[in-house]
Amino acid sequence: MYSCDNKYFVSTNWLEQRLSDPNLRIIDASWYLPNVKRSGLKEFENNHIPGANFFDLDKFSDIKSELPHMALNEKDFSNKFEIFGIKQNQNIIVYDGLGLFSSPRLLWLLHLYGFDNVFILDGGFPKWLSENKPTNREVINFKPHKINFSYKKDLIVSMDFVMKYLNSDNIQIIDARSSSRFKGIEKEPRKGLRSGHIPNSINLYYGDVLNTDYTLKSNNLLKNKIEELGIDLTKHLITSCGSGVTASILYVALKGLGAEKVSVYDGSWCEWGKFN
Repeated sequence: MYSCDNKYFVSTNWLEQRLSDPNLRIIDASWYLPNVKRSGLKEFENNHIPGANFFDLDKFSDIKSELPHMALNEKDFSNKFEIFGIKQNQNIIVYDGLGLFSSPRLLWLLHLYGFDNVFILDGGFPKWLSENKPTNREVINFKPHKINFSYKKDLIVSMDFVMKYLNSDNIQIIDARSSSRFKGIEKEPRKGLRSGHIPNSINLYYGDVLNTDYTLKSNNLLKNKIEELGIDLTKHLITSCGSGVTASILYVALKGLGAEKVSVYDGSWCEWGKFN
């Protein structure tokens, strides 16, 4: 039985029934940490959901920045994204090779640029494969089409913003990294970063919002968890992680719970752990 009650997700059965729908576009947004030693592109070329295209997070990030995965400006993202040939009235379904890891980053990016009809495949490619649903290696090249994006600056915050409002009663910073990284027990996977966490931040490990089959936990279970941690959905919530990828998982989970205002600290610990 499909039990995800987050409005930003669709089930594998739902998508399978609509694979031929011309108003749907499917995007494989798989990205892996360097120490995992997996290539999202190579895996996509070998096998993917029929009709899917591949989104390369590294190529859609600001290469001029010394920080990983910093969001591009609206114009540059629009110029790059036109290769998918997506039109304003179409719906985008995104998925990734770990179930729920990097696909929320693309959803957040599209929300940031004002494109809201995007949804995540709950359980991602692992669940799709476990259910023996169809796959192929065919890559469809769509006619390029530029979307008129509209930047929503409230969905992203800078280090300066976090520093300015660090002690504000109206803001809570939620860190998606593991407990051992948050506490500074485990070394950071990237060189040059000290261990620890942003002062006054709350640790909600992204893995704790997932079921064992990589689907998102029900809203009731998530509400219990955030209440236990003292997270207040009426406050301005800022999600953070290592480089802004798993922070996006918390973004979509908290928004799905009805949080009034959620922003991603794009620099995350890669910036804070280096400069503070």
